[in-house]
Amino acid sequence: MSSKLDSRRDQATTAAAAAEQAQAEVAELETRLQTNATHITTQAQALRNAEAEISRLKRSLKAASKEKARLAAARKKAISQAAKTKAKQASAESKYDKALLADLLRREKERDRAQTSAPTKRTRAADPAPEQPDPGTATATKTAARRTAARAR
Repeated sequence: MSSKLDSRRDQATTAAAAAEQAQAEVAELETRLQTNATHITTQAQALRNAEAEISRLKRSLKAASKEKARLAAARKKAISQAAKTKAKQASAESKYDKALLADLLRREKERDRAQTSAPTKRTRAADPAPEQPDPGTATATKTAARRTAARAR
């Protein structure tokens, strides 16, 4: 009987060791499952963050594209405005040149006519006095020059 008892004790000890081994495997698998679940959660959050970043970058690209179009239109408008201003300046300069030439021509004609109608012997008293602009004309000229310079800036 003792051999039967020893045999049963050995079987019980072996079964207990096998049960303990099985329990250790179950604990290991539970640990791995928990680690896997944490890893899945972390990966899913990283994916959501990446998708949010993609969305933000797409919006940023769209806004940059709109800004580029707006700036291109503003540049085109500024170029057009600069060309118009340059043409206006050229027109004003041309009108000034014509007025200056007309004034110069008028003075030269007056001087020429005065020389032909005057006696051949000229004295200093016979020469007309140099033309002096009145104070109002000088002020108007300075004001116009300031405004023209301010517009050119």
